[in-house]
Amino acid sequence: MNTQTDGRTELRPVAVTVQLASIDVERIAQRAAEILAARSEAPRRSSPYLTIPEAAELLRTKRQRIDDLLSQGKLTRVKDGGRTLIARDELDAYLSESTNPRRSFAGRRSAA
Repeated sequence: MNTQTDGRTELRPVAVTVQLASIDVERIAQRAAEILAARSEAPRRSSPYLTIPEAAELLRTKRQRIDDLLSQGKLTRVKDGGRTLIARDELDAYLSESTNPRRSFAGRRSAA
């Protein structure tokens, strides 16, 4: 419902009940999932660089872990003005190396 006060139209919420068949609900849910998946995939590959918070999110870790990897030289900083960026490919390579069982086993073996 709309009312007019002082020349302005005020919008008021209206409750609407809609009945849908289960198959229609399923179709709507499927389409919503497709839209969300498309939106979440597009920005991730839009840039070859990640900010530190984005890199931390990708690794599912805290920002401090990324800062530590940068300080240890395991990742390389790319400065863009005041921002610090990390090459996505370099982060992917770091992940591949750190999850390689041979590398992990060899590191433990030489430490013994």
